[in-house]
Amino acid sequence: MDGHGADLDSLPYIDKEYDDPAIRSQVLEMIQEEMGRMSPPAIPRSTSLFKNSELLRKEYERVKSGRPLPPFDIDRYKLEAPKEANIDEWQWASDNAASQLEHQSIRLVNLELLQQFGANAWKLSNFQKEKLLAVIENATDGYKRTGVDLNKARKYEQVEAGVKLRDLESRWEEGVRQCIEIQVANCQLLAEISKLEHGTTNST
Repeated sequence: MDGHGADLDSLPYIDKEYDDPAIRSQVLEMIQEEMGRMSPPAIPRSTSLFKNSELLRKEYERVKSGRPLPPFDIDRYKLEAPKEANIDEWQWASDNAASQLEHQSIRLVNLELLQQFGANAWKLSNFQKEKLLAVIENATDGYKRTGVDLNKARKYEQVEAGVKLRDLESRWEEGVRQCIEIQVANCQLLAEISKLEHGTTNST
């Protein structure tokens, strides 16, 4: 029926016994009974996530334990004069100022690039996403049509099989009826033969 060599004895388009609430309840009870005899799946008690990333593993453990996200450190973005007059403090302040200057310079470059190319990049990105969406929608429509055609083919095959099954069932019932009639006739003939033999014996 399904084209894969599997023998299926279920004809949902023909068999309507499941529509009966009593039959449905009986089927569900059988399913629950069968599931009760099944062994539970083997699920590992613990799994190691993010084996290759210590950062992600620590973040996962933080979220799992319910710890809050640490506050954002803004001290490195401040330009403050050293509190102590020593070379190390002034060197750190000078390096920090140079880092902030480079950061702001990079931001200006990024803003200029965004102003120059951002609109076209955004349009191109939207165009690509629309094309991808169209491909996905076409594929989805194709799968839906395939499913509808498959269900139509299954229904047609099952209806045709139902006609043959009803014909075979009718012929079987007719054969059984004829067999019963022949058995009854045989019993009657045997009774008549026995009666005739008994009468013949008595007459002799």
